[in-house]
Amino acid sequence: MKSTFLATIFLLVTHFIQSQTQNLSKMAKGYLASNFIIYDSNEQVYGYIYFYNQGSFDQDHIQFEYILLDKNLNKVSNNIFTTKKYHNNFVRYITDCTLINNDELLINLKHYDKGVVPFVLFSFRTISISKNTVSPEYYYINDEIQEIPEDLKEYKKILNQNSKIGFNLATINTNGYYIYEYNYDHQIHSDNPIKNYNSANRLVNGLTWNYNYNNLIYYKNNSIKFYNTDNQLVWNYTYNSNATKKNYVRASVNHKTYNNLYLIESKYNKLLPQDYKIVALNQKTGDKKYEYLLENNVSEFNYTINLKELNNELIIVGNYSNFQQDTYFNLEKNLGFYKIVLDSTGREISKKYTVWEDFKDKIKITPNGRFKKNFRLRTIKFFVFSEGRICILTELVNKKQKLTSDFVLFFMDENFNLEKTEIIQKEISSESYDYRFSQYTKNGKEAVFFYENFIKSEKKWILGVNTISDNELKKEVIPTYSKEDKYTIYPMKAKEGYIILREYNENDKYNQIRLEKLN
Repeated sequence: MKSTFLATIFLLVTHFIQSQTQNLSKMAKGYLASNFIIYDSNEQVYGYIYFYNQGSFDQDHIQFEYILLDKNLNKVSNNIFTTKKYHNNFVRYITDCTLINNDELLINLKHYDKGVVPFVLFSFRTISISKNTVSPEYYYINDEIQEIPEDLKEYKKILNQNSKIGFNLATINTNGYYIYEYNYDHQIHSDNPIKNYNSANRLVNGLTWNYNYNNLIYYKNNSIKFYNTDNQLVWNYTYNSNATKKNYVRASVNHKTYNNLYLIESKYNKLLPQDYKIVALNQKTGDKKYEYLLENNVSEFNYTINLKELNNELIIVGNYSNFQQDTYFNLEKNLGFYKIVLDSTGREISKKYTVWEDFKDKIKITPNGRFKKNFRLRTIKFFVFSEGRICILTELVNKKQKLTSDFVLFFMDENFNLEKTEIIQKEISSESYDYRFSQYTKNGKEAVFFYENFIKSEKKWILGVNTISDNELKKEVIPTYSKEDKYTIYPMKAKEGYIILREYNENDKYNQIRLEKLN
């Protein structure tokens, strides 16, 4: 009996140890091509997926294997699939992976022709977790979802300047996906029409589409569509129906919830923005619920825009600068923070602006936002908590010398009044951003954010772990260097109360992830 009990304990301990680490270099054949964190409907870590490129399957196909791990790093499922090789100039990437319902993952792929005339084919497929199966590979063309073409030459022949292509934008737990439709001619201008961006200091927290295209082509884009998992059209939202070459509308997705989809729509005159409005759509039907004009040619300010739905209200927060025609928010002329609250019909409930002088009793800062000599505040993140409080994470930055310094946090109450500030001191860095990532915990009542900083005196990297809870800041520092000093350590998001540390050295073919509990 005693030996049986000890054997049981041994097995449990062995399973626990194995579930906390994984050796990525030995998990599958081939080389690790891409990997993604999978989130559930509460925006918490569901697990991790790794894609291994295993080379040519035959003359026409490349083979991949995926490995799906749960949040404890236990292996959940794996399988292989093939995708088209087309020809030697083609490269292919898996660009995204999203849990679209309790059993299906949707993966996006990009096939890129590196030839004289760049050519891009966006495609997608689904993975059934319970069945361990992979769907055929689909793409969007001219109002239809089809399997990707067998013969690329024939496919190119049917394309012309009026052809409508689309790329897929999946979102968590919607049991479907969005197609952003664009004109085929765009492909001759860029190979990457989808990205998170902050170049305009505007859509800093949302998924958006950023193009460098000629407006003579851009004006033809006018549709965002939603399809279910059977590839059937559910709804079609049209936003640019009266466009001309000089006057047209551009749209991007900024925020998504279970019931609502929030867009930023902008009128353009040639390449210059004329206004910005927030449009709320019913996530289920695509019907417009309301629109809210934030900025136009007679506005007082230019804004950055961050959205968060809370208790059936939309919270809009950001920074602002004095309005300038045909331009964007100016960090060098940042006047402070703002907060606007809309009800479920788009009616404005409240609007409040802060100026830097409002904070002079709590922090030493000049009226124009200077904190230290040659350093000013750049906003990194607005944490909007479930009870309505907001904590604003900023970083001191010297844009001319491309340096960053301390973090400064502003704790705001429900009425957007400053309660206190906190400073996280760190060494001056030449990194553009020391901040790495953040996540909400305790059902949106708390948040934790992570940063990396190089300690010059010790010649070692540290990981800063900072928890915001009950209006208090808890700080923790974790060394992120190996004993041998030859492995790179990279932090990743993990389940609540933990962090993933990936330790690797390509030359040694060492690539391991481990789950570490935070204090």
